[in-house]
Amino acid sequence: MSERFELTRERARALARLVGALVAQRGARRPGAEQVAIREVEVLVSGRPAVLDVLAQVGGQDLHAVLGVRRPGVEQHFLRPREEGVLGLLDDGLGTGVVVDALGDADMVQLLLGAVTGDPPRDEAVVPLGDDDERVTVAVGDRCTLTVFSVVHDGPHPGVELLVGLDEAGFNHLAAPLARWRRGGRDLGVVQELLVGAADGRAVALTSLRDLYASGGRPEDAGGDFGPEADALGTMTARMHLALEQAFGTEPCDVAAWAEQVEVSARERQPQLLDDGDAAMALRRVKATVPRLPAIRTHGDFNLGRTSRTDHGWIVADTMPGGRPPGAIAARPRLPLADVADMLWSLHQVAVSAAAERDPTGQGGLASLAQAWEAHNGAALVDGYLTTQHIDRLVPADRGLVDALLGVLAIEQALAHLSGD
Repeated sequence: MSERFELTRERARALARLVGALVAQRGARRPGAEQVAIREVEVLVSGRPAVLDVLAQVGGQDLHAVLGVRRPGVEQHFLRPREEGVLGLLDDGLGTGVVVDALGDADMVQLLLGAVTGDPPRDEAVVPLGDDDERVTVAVGDRCTLTVFSVVHDGPHPGVELLVGLDEAGFNHLAAPLARWRRGGRDLGVVQELLVGAADGRAVALTSLRDLYASGGRPEDAGGDFGPEADALGTMTARMHLALEQAFGTEPCDVAAWAEQVEVSARERQPQLLDDGDAAMALRRVKATVPRLPAIRTHGDFNLGRTSRTDHGWIVADTMPGGRPPGAIAARPRLPLADVADMLWSLHQVAVSAAAERDPTGQGGLASLAQAWEAHNGAALVDGYLTTQHIDRLVPADRGLVDALLGVLAIEQALAHLSGD
């Protein structure tokens, strides 16, 4: 149980300096980082060592920092080599303590995890997995990961909301949430089970591509045929959408109006996209189709890098984008096939990048192999998706219409990447 920290003027100034030092230590580029205002402080673990949870405003953003306080002279166990792991000193009423970034200290991470989950801390290995401007993730032992958000906003974090919604709907193709760390309606972090031995989805695809580029021939004849994996990935995607329908419901989408908007945008920004005969035919078909189809809360940034392959099949490894950045007003419902189009684009990107890696000059004749691999596995992905039981609740039964919808979504996808969205 956390307790309120007595925030005197002197302590507020000291904490502001410490948070500023933490921002500088992480190398985060935040405008106005020199202006730090402390908003809230909670004592998660009292005494020595102590863990303080701090919300501060920095450059107009609400930042979240977790600080560890030790007795002077006590050895620290930093997770990353830094020139200076200590942030500074703080008198918190128990005497002067040495303050460190709690997420960069193995002992402090275990204390924090115990405070978040309510379980006694254990003596386990702590391994850093990710550290950027938005979040820090560490693995603790072989049982869980802890993600702490560095930037917080009013309301739930979209990625955590998506994760919890999927889990509560019975979708088991993910690292299940074990604890959700919240305060005042805000998500501060999340604890998930650790899936040992999971292989990054992009790495699995690259293994297949490298085998094909080395041996040539048809993608299905190469030793690392990705077709069965793409089929299974499509099935997993369909199950994710059925769970999202259960968790968040559906909304009607006027597909003809949507296709018209995509066409207008393409004419204004990238008219050559419409020169392709298949694209023009897809737009005509969709604009002339049934007026409405179901739209759902989708993943929103679904690509190979956000999936993993485990011994038990494919999983959604990363829900954090959630289809919108933290702080956005609402998740925009999309056609379920939009996530499929995201993954088809990802297959294209990995095939092209792997070809460029092996043959930077483009003279090695790998382009046709890349196209064949993309077509083979894209078809398998869509087949796995459409043959999943009950997916006809969300997508048309007419395969021709499905292909047309994917064609329009491909135009939308190209426009999004053109603008860097």
